Amino acid sequence: MLCLHHLRCITHITILALLVQVSRAADTWMTALDTYFQIACPTGQTIKHLESVHDNTHEDRVWNISCARLPNWVDLTECEWSGYQNNYDETVIFQCPDDDVITGIESIHDNSKEDRMWSFQCCNPQDYVTHSCLYTPFMNTYDNLLNYRVPVDYVLRGVESINDESHRDRIFKFEICKLAPADSNTHGIVG
Repeated sequence: MLCLHHLRCITHITILALLVQVSRAADTWMTALDTYFQIACPTGQTIKHLESVHDNTHEDRVWNISCARLPNWVDLTECEWSGYQNNYDETVIFQCPDDDVITGIESIHDNSKEDRMWSFQCCNPQDYVTHSCLYTPFMNTYDNLLNYRVPVDYVLRGVESINDESHRDRIFKFEICKLAPADSNTHGIVG
């Protein structure tokens, strides 16, 4: 690079260096392509944000999953992993039992199938019940970004995911619910 003005040259190099750093930061993911992962929220937290991009070369997705503490410092107890909820190339339809909420995700990839099996950690919000549950629409399209933030006052309770062989990818939608104290009149109401 020919620099006629030293200050201008330094500015261009600095901007280029910043762009490279921003690009690298955007490529930082919690999971790696074609590998097993297990992500569990810290004690007392539940999943609040899921972000994923598909890589057509590896026919897999990388993931970022973030967690947050529940309002009113709700205790989460009796946490258990569900075990894998699907076979490769099959639909996932999962809902935590009772009033439990999703606090972790585990997945294993198979290169010959170019798909994943999924398991979920569910925890019980002690002395609280789920209510006003609803399903989101599918939050991504095949081969494209998934970026879903659980709304304020809701928790993640279920996941549905459909595999498409031609895209070698999955779309995802989520069941979300509100929480209420168990002694309120919301127990047993689903809607």
